[in-house]
Amino acid sequence: MRLRHAVISLVVGAGAPLSAQQSAVDPDAFVRAHCVQCHGTDANKGKLDLTQAESDPTASLWRWRRLAERVQAGEMPPPDADLPAPAERTAFVAAIAAKLRAEVPALPINPGRVTVRRLSRSQWANCMRDLFGLELSTASFPVDDLGYGFDTIGDALTFSTLHLETYLAAAGEVAALVLHGEDPTQPTQRRFEAEAMELTEGPSVGRYDELAHLNTRGTLLQEVHLPRDGVYRLRILAGADQAGDEPAKMGLQLDGRGLDTFDVEERRLLPFELTAPLLAGRRRFELTFLNDFYAPENPDPTRRDRNLWIDALVVIGPLDARPVPMEQRWLQAGLPTRGDDATKLRAFTVALLAKLWRRPPSDDEVARLTKAGQVLLRAGERLVLAQRLVLQAALASPHFLFRGEMLTAGATTGSVVPLSGWALATRLSFFLWASAPDDRLLELARRGKLGERSTLLPEVERLLADPRADRLASEFAAMWLELRSLGDRTPDPARFPGFDDELRASMRRETELLFLAVLRERRDVRELLDCDFTHVDARLAAFYGLPAPPTPGFSRIELPPSHRERGGVLGHASVLAVTSNPTRTSPVKRGKWILENLLGQAPPPPPPGNDSLANEGRVDSSKSFREQLGQHRERAACAACHVRMDALGFTLERYDAIGRHREADAGGVIDCSGQLPDGTLLLGLPSLKATLRADAAFVQTLAQKLFVYALGRDLRPVDHLRLAHAVGERLQGGRVTLADLVLLVVQDDAFLSRSVEGAR
Repeated sequence: MRLRHAVISLVVGAGAPLSAQQSAVDPDAFVRAHCVQCHGTDANKGKLDLTQAESDPTASLWRWRRLAERVQAGEMPPPDADLPAPAERTAFVAAIAAKLRAEVPALPINPGRVTVRRLSRSQWANCMRDLFGLELSTASFPVDDLGYGFDTIGDALTFSTLHLETYLAAAGEVAALVLHGEDPTQPTQRRFEAEAMELTEGPSVGRYDELAHLNTRGTLLQEVHLPRDGVYRLRILAGADQAGDEPAKMGLQLDGRGLDTFDVEERRLLPFELTAPLLAGRRRFELTFLNDFYAPENPDPTRRDRNLWIDALVVIGPLDARPVPMEQRWLQAGLPTRGDDATKLRAFTVALLAKLWRRPPSDDEVARLTKAGQVLLRAGERLVLAQRLVLQAALASPHFLFRGEMLTAGATTGSVVPLSGWALATRLSFFLWASAPDDRLLELARRGKLGERSTLLPEVERLLADPRADRLASEFAAMWLELRSLGDRTPDPARFPGFDDELRASMRRETELLFLAVLRERRDVRELLDCDFTHVDARLAAFYGLPAPPTPGFSRIELPPSHRERGGVLGHASVLAVTSNPTRTSPVKRGKWILENLLGQAPPPPPPGNDSLANEGRVDSSKSFREQLGQHRERAACAACHVRMDALGFTLERYDAIGRHREADAGGVIDCSGQLPDGTLLLGLPSLKATLRADAAFVQTLAQKLFVYALGRDLRPVDHLRLAHAVGERLQGGRVTLADLVLLVVQDDAFLSRSVEGAR
């Protein structure tokens, strides 16, 4: 791992100045002496001919970088070749480092082009929350496709008929919620006839004369769906036969809770009303005859029997004006009060499209959607229904559902052009908020100021300071660290009882809160690997064997020495669970996860027939698994990758398949040691974390992951070279924050511009 650290240092440009001996090394001479015998005209192993010069400067530097990595790691030249002396090897690597530092900044700008991207399920939900203040479930939406670990990749995101139908239906739901058409001066009335209500039978209860007759104590039941929280008027039409010393009494209950009691004093049907604030949803109303009385000996025949009869329950409301969420104020401003309905509809369409489509609409686009709404107006429908149709169409349009980046007029094939302000505003907001740009971003885009450095950098800081940037944890970090796959993990319940959805949610939230702490407190990003605190709720604290937090929900705690290993993502149960099998741990999966997600060294797929162990069923302990992996590594096709993966993965063996700490298993005391190819000995999780923190590859990999998430495509050689150089310059100062890496990505040419010809 120390060797890998040196490789990354040379690639990113960090490190001490070259000595005179190192700077005098001729890289071409080194290649001729040690490489061309296997990678030349006569023998080009791996289809690599180093005697053929690369004409493209990017390709040339990319090849030099890859050569230096292989030489520094000791992978090349192979052991059976004429090996260079250690000093010569070091000098070659240092010379390439100097070459990269000098020439990468001068590479021609080639930002490429990003494939148009559909909004993911979570991005769609975030947009509804930020644009309209609506909390909507996307559980019924098709699952998004992943590319390079993220659901923001244009080449991976598909769009099917099912997507279209789902988005169209969801757009209709949003339109109905936003443009509800409520008028408190003309509230909706829902009438429920008593003879149709559910009736609890008594000795003498029945329905006739279109009334419900309660001749003894009985209850009428009616479920009513209330569309929202608000003030409602409840009206009951009832009458009664009188007897005894008090009038007939009728009780009104809601969900088993008494609301009021009415004295029904006359035989004729009269309205009895109650106005009260009620909660939305399906509510159960009950009308009960409370005081039955029967005296057949009374000389007055009209006073012998007290009975209650009910005609109807009427629910009126809401009576109060529906509160307008702060998020919808922009929409209310687009609802003019003057002019005819056609004029109002057009003004509404203009305001709507500029916000939803994240750019000014053309006259033709406004006319097309306005015309669709006018069809309803001409048919005599209310204006709100026409507006609802326009809103649904706008939300179901490709201009909302897809993030297109239109070229400015005059762009020529083969040129590199800056992104328009509208496209840049969209890239920024979906990168940092996973949602639509706000009014300030759109206004800066309209004024053409967003691309200016003096405006761009403060805007990035503003977006990061906004609470919406917390979504970097629930979106970016959750995908980068594979937290979303926790929901798919089903550990064997016989071996791991108590692993349920509540525990899954707590595990995931712990890791997201660590990411947020590093982001919000401007901590060094390497504290994601190792820190002295964590976040737990009561369930997770009990799971870890820690004291319960002092308050409900999650609390941040300083880890005691006995649990210090838990600090950092590698000690989190979330990561330990997603890298395990249902019945046991998997050092291979854990090592592969570290290589891919923390070090940017994804191993190739296993050769055919080598993707499983021969005696998997006999694995019942860490010891037996270590023995089987040792046999697996004896295969030449497997050794190159497993020697690193296994060493990394075995350091986590003190944690079982759901992340519980253990000292022993069926094989006895667990051996959690591993040895890396360069001879570095790892003794459990603490030494693994120390090694990873000292390795610049982690910071480089985190920057690459942010780049892929933000751009929506994989890195090309030029991106690798430029980003590595930028990170290397930043590493000169030592401490690196997430904000530093975000700013590196945002200022990269690939983020700010695009190639007209779409070079990839």
